[in-house]
Formats: sequence, structure tokens, C-alpha cells
Amino acid sequence: MRKILSLTAGLIVWGCAVDPSVYREANLDCQAVGISESDPQFATCSKAYAEQHLEDQLEKSYRGAQKRVLTETERRIPHQDVY
Repeated sequence: MRKILSLTAGLIVWGCAVDPSVYREANLDCQAVGISESDPQFATCSKAYAEQHLEDQLEKSYRGAQKRVLTETERRIPHQDVY
């Protein structure tokens, strides 16, 4: 049971891991707008830039997933949404 829980926790942490280059770029973006590392709002700024980058990547992959090639059957049979 412990092995399963530790494996699950490890996968959760690994899934939330972000490439360090995203944070480096966010730090550079904050410095570009005049917020240095000694400013109290630097942590908030870098987190906001990093989260914006991740959100943009998520939206980009979502839109890419929606642009798929229709199969022959899908082209011939009209689609009807059932609500």
C-alpha cells in the first residue's frame, strides 16, 4: 500500500514539474519591465509570467488537438449533438 501511495505522489509531483527555462524566462521578463530581484513584487511577477506561458502552451496544444483529420465515415455521416 505504501509503495502505491508513494508512486502516486511521485507521479503527481512529476506531472506538475515545470521546465526551469520557463522560470528563467519569466525572471528575465520581469527584469525587462523594470522589476529587479530585490523588489518585493518580483516573486509575484515571475510567477505570473511563468503561469501565463504555461497557459499559452495549454491553449496551443488544445487547439492543435481540435484540428484533426476527419475519417471517411465522419465526412459522410452528419454529426448531431444530443443535449
